[in-house]
Amino acid sequence: MAKDPTFDRRKYPRVRTEAIVSIEQVEAKDVLAQAIDLSLNGIRFQCVGLDVEPGELLRVTLNLDGSDVSAVGELVRVTDLDAFTQELALALVEVDARTLELLRENLSDF
Repeated sequence: MAKDPTFDRRKYPRVRTEAIVSIEQVEAKDVLAQAIDLSLNGIRFQCVGLDVEPGELLRVTLNLDGSDVSAVGELVRVTDLDAFTQELALALVEVDARTLELLRENLSDF
């Protein structure tokens, strides 16, 4: 089934987004990033200049319906796109009830 191009191993569907999000290592400064897609349990984004390794915890802050919300995620994948740009994927591990509610509302149409 994994060879089927329509097969998606994710538990939650991903929704394309062009949101600007703030990403920060839990113990360091924040970096702006460009979100690629978002689900109830993860986010994928591109950024420049973030020195990270899979397994690290990162805090992501984004604006949903005019409200800034944040969650903590474990970095599950880092892909170097060029000498400066990376694509990162986070699995959310700490999401407060308000953020989860806003995510559900914003993703409910998909």
